[in-house]
Amino acid sequence: MKRSILFLSFILLGCSILFAQSTSLSPTVNIKGVFRKEYQGISKGTPFVLQRVVKLKNASEQGVSRTQAVLIVNGVQLGLPMNMFDVVSLQPDDKNSFWQSRQLSNELITYYEKKGYQESLRKEQAQEANDYLRELEQSKLFYEDAAVEDYLQCLLLSIIPEQMAVKREGVPQIRVLKSPSPDMLMLANNCLLISTGMLTTLDTEEELYAILSREVAHYVLDHGMITVNKNIARARRAEFWGAVMDGVVAATEEYLTERYDYYVPGLIYVTNDVVQALVNDDIMNRMGLDYSAQQEREADRVAMAFMDLMGKNKEALVSALTKINTYYERQRDAVALSKYGIYGSLSKRLEKLGEAPVLEEDRNYLKKNSGVVSFEAAMLDYNKDYKESRRLAMKNIDNGMACSDDYLMVARSIMKLSNTPEANKECMSYLDKADEVAKVTNLNICKMRILLLLRENKQMDAVDLLHQYQSLLDAMFQQPHSEEDAQWIAAEHTWAEKLLDRTYIM
Repeated sequence: MKRSILFLSFILLGCSILFAQSTSLSPTVNIKGVFRKEYQGISKGTPFVLQRVVKLKNASEQGVSRTQAVLIVNGVQLGLPMNMFDVVSLQPDDKNSFWQSRQLSNELITYYEKKGYQESLRKEQAQEANDYLRELEQSKLFYEDAAVEDYLQCLLLSIIPEQMAVKREGVPQIRVLKSPSPDMLMLANNCLLISTGMLTTLDTEEELYAILSREVAHYVLDHGMITVNKNIARARRAEFWGAVMDGVVAATEEYLTERYDYYVPGLIYVTNDVVQALVNDDIMNRMGLDYSAQQEREADRVAMAFMDLMGKNKEALVSALTKINTYYERQRDAVALSKYGIYGSLSKRLEKLGEAPVLEEDRNYLKKNSGVVSFEAAMLDYNKDYKESRRLAMKNIDNGMACSDDYLMVARSIMKLSNTPEANKECMSYLDKADEVAKVTNLNICKMRILLLLRENKQMDAVDLLHQYQSLLDAMFQQPHSEEDAQWIAAEHTWAEKLLDRTYIM
């Protein structure tokens, strides 16, 4: 017994001297674990606490890593070289220790030892992200809803660790991107972009929690920086973003020549061409977001393990990824399923993950995002994707969460895609429902009724409604309005006057 105590005392003294001549690479983390194998007289199954990670000034032995994990074993401090870390198994029991253990066990420390932390490159990447956000802002590509953003931010805060094992600064903040494609991107400036398409594709909070956990895994494991180092040399930043903006301007000018009859004061929709100009392979490659298939599989595994620890249904990840895959199959977008982000080799990953489970209905999630669904349906209508617009609007209607615009979008899709007495009757019934639930006067409903009446050759009824429409336009003009609203009101007055002239002639 005395010999054992004396032996441990020698170890303690030696380690104390050794670690006094070291640089700390991590804060104090105190992660529990056990030895998977026998090591230097320590038997398999012996518990320990990983205190921190240090870098020694000199290696104690030839071939031994200078980077070492400082373990507390039976009250004694022990240095374990990181190149021998496989002899132990970390057993995190909370959110922080889970993510810290992942940083320490996936060879990140060894990567930083070889590459360094690359502060200069990180600063450059953060500036790239700032440039990107500025382009998104100028192109009006952010969906602004404080309640939705706060809901998403609270969910993210329940996942992201308060303290990393490896230096990372700041807490990620969420912005919502106007895009029908289900996207989620963690930028180098700690901004997490989540698309309206992602929110409308998913149906439960656990699915969203799973996808957020995947993105946090990419963030914690520094996949973006690792990928940037692997990508080819890049053009100068000013040249690159100048070319991106040229593409956005070209896409915008093309659509400015077209006139959209569906209009909501204060709401700004964007075209698919603008979205594609700002969310594409070149940009993702430049910012290191075109993750490898191996990184994607790792993010899947880590997210499922995290959900398991947090008492969530880890199968929700399979459900979420299946719905994303179904979206692109429905769009017949085979290219998207092989590009950057969560889509890379998605079909193959789903084969390994297994069949998607049937999850319980999440009324709370559906209600919180019903406004996003309505907006997305209207934006798809704006882009003339009437089938997808109707599908989304019907999602709110079927869930009993529809607003006036949802019924209006269904009516518009029917009217755009068919012209039969039965279809026109169905269209009118949806307009009646839109009127019934409308909380404010909706000029678009009135305009669609006029068009339906003309379809049915009810000219006099259409004339009466055209006069009502003009009165509604005058009332709108008397209210506070923007210059864009004024231009739209003037254009609609002109349209109504010309239509009245033609209708009276008929």
